[in-house]
Amino acid sequence: MSEDRFNFELVTPEKVLVSREVESVCIPGVEGDMTILANHSALATAIRPGYLKVEESGKSETYFLAGGFVEISQKEVILLAEKAALESDVSVEIITDLIQKTEQALEHASELQKCVLAKKLNDLKSIKDQLQK
Repeated sequence: MSEDRFNFELVTPEKVLVSREVESVCIPGVEGDMTILANHSALATAIRPGYLKVEESGKSETYFLAGGFVEISQKEVILLAEKAALESDVSVEIITDLIQKTEQALEHASELQKCVLAKKLNDLKSIKDQLQK
């Protein structure tokens, strides 16, 4: 592994979508987007619904993420996503389904869960609005 690359894994409950060396990833963190390069400080955080950009050898891929968690170390980034798909595979129908599921979860949530789910719902509605333009 070269010094300017690191191992990146994008994992969903169904499968491993990405597992290879990359130069950078831009992740939609709950407190803002963050770009990760090799030798990054260790960090673990939640991610919000949004788009993940993976850069490798001058090429990039963009994935939609419905939320999840990421663990970052100097040599590795492991992102565990609730749901993920290539940006080209994302449709208004998929986002609408996620919005409905989030609204249903809100009905039975504790106060703390309501705060988290309300933010997620807002992010998903924003993504849906962008797709409809």
